[in-house]
Amino acid sequence: MNTVPYSDLISYYVERSDRRAVDLREAGVPECVVLGQALYRRAYPPLQEHRHYGVAELAYVESGFQPYNVLDNEFTLFGGEGTIIPPDTGHGSSGQPSYPCKKAWIQLRLPDADSTSDWLGLSPEEAQPILAMLRHPVNLYSKWPADFPQLISRLFAIADRPPSPTRTAMLRAGLQHILFELLDRNVPETAHAHQLRVRKVIMWLETHISESPTVDHLAREAGLSSSSFKRIFHSVTGMTPHAYILHKKIERAMGLLLEADMRVTDVAQVCGFSTSQYFATVFKRMTGVSPNDVLRKRGIALPANTDGQ
Repeated sequence: MNTVPYSDLISYYVERSDRRAVDLREAGVPECVVLGQALYRRAYPPLQEHRHYGVAELAYVESGFQPYNVLDNEFTLFGGEGTIIPPDTGHGSSGQPSYPCKKAWIQLRLPDADSTSDWLGLSPEEAQPILAMLRHPVNLYSKWPADFPQLISRLFAIADRPPSPTRTAMLRAGLQHILFELLDRNVPETAHAHQLRVRKVIMWLETHISESPTVDHLAREAGLSSSSFKRIFHSVTGMTPHAYILHKKIERAMGLLLEADMRVTDVAQVCGFSTSQYFATVFKRMTGVSPNDVLRKRGIALPANTDGQ
């Protein structure tokens, strides 16, 4: 297993069902040190502060959320948001866990400032605005293109093809497409004070989700009217508060079913569902499988009186 270079954090290129990190230099793209994607079904230990020397990182959260600290600026990425971490910049999660989420990242080796060589197939003049963005992004974080997950999946699919000059050109073009999309969005973006209140409530929900708080309760926590809260909440998460709470409950339940030694009824109770039958109905509607299906795949024997949840 090879380690990822240009960093003071030891990490590895891996190929697993829940995590991939591939080296596109081996595919003829010397600028791309890492193309990565991961699904965290449970919280992991905090991301320790580290740097990537001469390498800029594009970090994106597709769903869930992930705390970051970049240059002593603390913020949280929610689903659909990303951040550009400049080269040689210390970053981590400030002691907060890596929460359940789905995320992707790209690490790009930048040329020396006085380089006159092409970079990622672009002439120095063509690459200049992109390199300036990677070294000095305008925003700490922002909403990224809605099709970013598809663009990442497309890059992985191309990387899995047999080696050829065409594959290399397609990988380069895919990375260029992502960078030019981000360049279009590299304009000042100021979060409204009300949006920041809602983001804090979303963080509060992480430890209170099983309490099934009402929208009115959440609105009071944010100091907003219920109607304003629902509108701003949807703009931040892309979901209604009710849908978000259900999503987080099912996300937590999946983690417990996959890793904890608990019965379905216990998982339902811990996650704040009124009955195990309602839990099973919602779980299957949102995941396509029943809670007991998950347990069976783990090889856990079910009680004789199991009701088919």
